[in-house]
Amino acid sequence: MMSAPGVVRAFALSFCFAFSASLSLAAAAESLGDATIVHDVRSGSWTIAAGGASLSATLAPWKDYAVTSLVSPVGTNWIRVAGADAVVTADGVRHTFGSRSDGFRYTSLSTDNDGRRLQLNAAFTLQPQNLLVTRHIAVVPGSPTFEVWTSFQALGDPVSLSNLNAFQSIVAPGAIHWLTGHQPESGDITLDSAFARRQQTLNVGQTLSFGSIARSSEQTVPWLAIDGSGDEFYGGLMWSGGWTLTTARTDAGLAIDWGLASMTTVAGATPIEGPHLIVGVARGSVSDASAALRSYLIDGVRDGRPLAPLVTYNTWFAYGTRVDENSVRREMAHAAAIGVELFVIDAGWYAGADTHDTSDFESGLGTWTADPKRFPGGLKALTDYAHSLGLKFGIWVEPERVDRSIVGDDGLDESSLATANRSYQSPTTALVCLSGEAGRQWVMNRLTALIDSAQPDYLKWDNNLWLNCDREGHGHGAGDGNFAHVTALYRILDALHQRYPTLIIENCSSGGNRLDFGMLRYTDVAWMDDRTAPSVHVRHNIDGLSLVFPPAYLLSFVTNLLPEPLRDSPDLSLYVRSRGLGVLGLCYQSTSLSDDDVDAIASEIALYKSLRPTLAVGTAALLSQQASARDGPAWDVLQVTAEAGSAIVYAFDNDDGADDIVVSPLGLEPDAVYRVLSADSGALGDMTGADLMALGIRIVRSPRTAAHVLLLIPQP
Repeated sequence: MMSAPGVVRAFALSFCFAFSASLSLAAAAESLGDATIVHDVRSGSWTIAAGGASLSATLAPWKDYAVTSLVSPVGTNWIRVAGADAVVTADGVRHTFGSRSDGFRYTSLSTDNDGRRLQLNAAFTLQPQNLLVTRHIAVVPGSPTFEVWTSFQALGDPVSLSNLNAFQSIVAPGAIHWLTGHQPESGDITLDSAFARRQQTLNVGQTLSFGSIARSSEQTVPWLAIDGSGDEFYGGLMWSGGWTLTTARTDAGLAIDWGLASMTTVAGATPIEGPHLIVGVARGSVSDASAALRSYLIDGVRDGRPLAPLVTYNTWFAYGTRVDENSVRREMAHAAAIGVELFVIDAGWYAGADTHDTSDFESGLGTWTADPKRFPGGLKALTDYAHSLGLKFGIWVEPERVDRSIVGDDGLDESSLATANRSYQSPTTALVCLSGEAGRQWVMNRLTALIDSAQPDYLKWDNNLWLNCDREGHGHGAGDGNFAHVTALYRILDALHQRYPTLIIENCSSGGNRLDFGMLRYTDVAWMDDRTAPSVHVRHNIDGLSLVFPPAYLLSFVTNLLPEPLRDSPDLSLYVRSRGLGVLGLCYQSTSLSDDDVDAIASEIALYKSLRPTLAVGTAALLSQQASARDGPAWDVLQVTAEAGSAIVYAFDNDDGADDIVVSPLGLEPDAVYRVLSADSGALGDMTGADLMALGIRIVRSPRTAAHVLLLIPQP
């Protein structure tokens, strides 16, 4: 998972060292911008700080490890009860991390500074098991956010570890915000159930529990926020598999216990890591927490790799598996002419795909060679053609799954397939268990052969089958198949980044079933939902998910399908702008559109590109209720704001009686003068940030489109 390269400074503390008169009582161990690690020798405490927030812990041989404070930029200490922020369940016994009475012995402390982030590493030995357990805390300059995790190494015999814990604490109580997961539509689960914002204040004795036994965001996105008085606590798990979170209101405060779903694994001589958790405290409200979190996601999680939303064409909803070289070349030429930047050939390009049933992309999975009948020139010829048109070229793959009819070919043995209770849980396909060396290497070999031969710019990584493997012979036990597979998935994605540093990777998992910070580390864009219409549902998804993820990570598509056909559309601007809240995707057959339709789409693409400098680096704040297909607001309004000060206000009229709305932007510089530009009406005038926030902007229903876009540009 996360590595910690850089300069390491180790501190061998002792009683004599701690009380040496020659030492300063408070010495900075590391500094990087506004990020610091400071040691208070007399108290035996260490404080790591950034972005105006600080986290302090006792770390000394004569004391138990304990987090004593988590102080926000407004000075609030969110920790209500000082104590260890992690537990370790070894050989079936639950131990409080760093507790001397539980058998922990202080071993060492080190700091890392790799020029991008600072890290504190506190190592203790759990003596009965001879297990080295290290708690890590990392920060980056400018963000009031801390990344915490625990690593384990057996110094003798292997040690059984259960229910790996990421973070526990008792914090100040307040209203809890969370986000529902992908939740496939069935029964009483509707379109509006997916990625819905939720909020609840607990009374003493009440408990909320969230999690997943399979993929991370199937039921709930692994994130929460808690309202404070002038500040906001937030947290998110960097994990793409099963997890659990319990929040319980006690007399002392709000108890949080966050970790992996019930499981047991084994620690050996090679260190293993538990899940990483991001926790922070930001000045302001939940929208301010989103902005603070984005800074850490880019600099701390993605190691400074920016998000670059490209106007993307994809073949799936237009062609299904019935794609061939001629149709792809035709659509490439059309896409390039209207301003598309990336062309992606989706499922069905490979040998063995069923082109009669255009929705059957499972046949042929795992061949990963282009069908020679439909693509006589191969995929590299399409890459070259795309580049000649000024396009990037992308390919869909589902590396974790195979058509079982190909098993036995090219080195893939049936023993590498995942099973649960001896079942593949699919009539014709199977998951390849990435934990097994043979299966993982087969997947890696197939991927690198494909990428080396086709030389794409973009890989759409899909995942449409999941089970928690309990099969023997894969390097995991009966209960840690989920943990082992996700860990191995990260290894593969990291290896691809090392080998192909410019390759863009899309995160898709039957839609948004693996939306989490672990995948955000390794992928550059995320497909939210196969249910890509109607427009109000797309906005509903972005309104929710942009609370957690930058809008520039969230992809959706304009399609030429009912209930929103593009030909002679009553409101094409609405359809395109609803997707333009994030990464703008297009998916239609160009021959089905008129010249006027094409010109209108090209105009909307040009508008999107004009807004993108703000969108690409911005964070979102919802200025209305969340858009909803049922009982939604008359207007739904989302603001995206860049650190440089420019902002975009998107307002959508849902045509249920309200002729106008007054929109009050957030987070503007009060003394700055902003020029207000309408996408359809041009310049509307100049106002100070203070006046815009206090008086608002009146937006009136338009006969031309229900999608209003305002750009607020600070003037010199």
